Amino acid sequence: RINDTIRQQQYSYLPAKVVNSTWHKPNNFITLDKGSNSGLHDDMGVIGPDGIVGVLREVSPHFSSVISVLSPDIKTSVQLRRTGHFGLLYWDTNDPRTASVIDIAKHARVQVGDTVETRGGDGVFPSGIPVGVVEEVTAEPGSNYHNIIIRLTEDMMRGGFVYVVRDLQRAERDTLQNVQEKP
Repeated sequence: RINDTIRQQQYSYLPAKVVNSTWHKPNNFITLDKGSNSGLHDDMGVIGPDGIVGVLREVSPHFSSVISVLSPDIKTSVQLRRTGHFGLLYWDTNDPRTASVIDIAKHARVQVGDTVETRGGDGVFPSGIPVGVVEEVTAEPGSNYHNIIIRLTEDMMRGGFVYVVRDLQRAERDTLQNVQEKP
């Protein structure tokens, strides 16, 4: 018998239906038709057919509330697919089709048309999930970082079905990281 760790499943995906959502408020939320009775808990990622949607915040037995990527309260680790440089997704554009990527240093070569994807490793989203495409890159004098605006790949103004991401190795990783953080 061989324990094949190369093909070990790391994520499972649970389909859920969007029963309510907002996209025009300063902080936007989505309500799903699945909750703790389906194994959901807070801090699980939610993805759509074209990219990331948000993160579970509140869960009841039959429903869950998702803080949308269209909220400044969520900052997700993302990277440029072409170069591997990473930063944070941050919604400060007040446009449901766009968001910013912050904290990517000026020495990184960012081009209009570059694909932005999830970085992974945080237990919320797997790596490589589409986030958006770079639309604009500017630099403020005196700043060490690019100002990057991306067009989100997921249409946040639509309803339908999404997938809740369950990281099957998250508990092990969190336990190890908590040990490392103790003095």
